[in-house]
Order: sequence, then structure tokens, then C-alpha cells
Amino acid sequence: MKDLFKQLGSLLGALFAAACCLGLPLLLSALSAAGLGFLIHDAILIPLLLAFVGLNLWLLWRATGGHADRRPFRLGVIGGVLAVVGLYIHPLVATLGLLLLVVASGWDFFNGRRARSCVT
Repeated sequence: MKDLFKQLGSLLGALFAAACCLGLPLLLSALSAAGLGFLIHDAILIPLLLAFVGLNLWLLWRATGGHADRRPFRLGVIGGVLAVVGLYIHPLVATLGLLLLVVASGWDFFNGRRARSCVT
């Protein structure tokens, strides 16, 4: 259960960093109003996005080892690459990558639940 919260936290961090990189006006204005305008610069956001995507993938790798189905991890890798590379290509590509990361995390969560219910 702890890994689920870690994975959810890393996923939310990646979504936050990508939303800032993509320039969502509501988020950017809220950060500026809160005095956190320094977070808006890509020099901070892109390494932050890479760190959160990397953490999410590492947690997916660990979690998929418990139920021996690596397909969610592979989908997460594709999503992570699209999320980062998509920032330079087109916002829709980055959004698709983030969506794939969310789907991979959900898929892994349900695989883990199914594996635990089969064991008991």
C-alpha cells in the first residue's frame, strides 16, 4: 500500500511539472500569485519532470515484479518517453504520454490487487 502512495505521488508530480511546462494559464497564474513564479522556468521544470517520470518508472518496475506482469512497466516507459519528448514536439504528444503513465499505473494497481486476491 505504501508503494501505491509513492507511485501516486510521483505521478502527480510528473503531471504538475508537465502542466507547468505546457503552460496551463490557471496553474501558472496560481503559482505566480503564491510567490512561486521561479518554478515556471523550464530549467527547473524539465529536470523535475524527468525526476518524477523516472521515479514513477522505477516504482512501476518494482511493483510489476511482485505479480510478474511487466506490460504496465513497458507502457509506462512509452508514456514517459512521450511525455518528455512531447514537450518539444507538440503538447498533445506530451499529454498522450502522461495519459499512458496514468493508465500504466492503474493497470499495475489492478494487477497487484488481482495477484493479492488470488494468493489469499
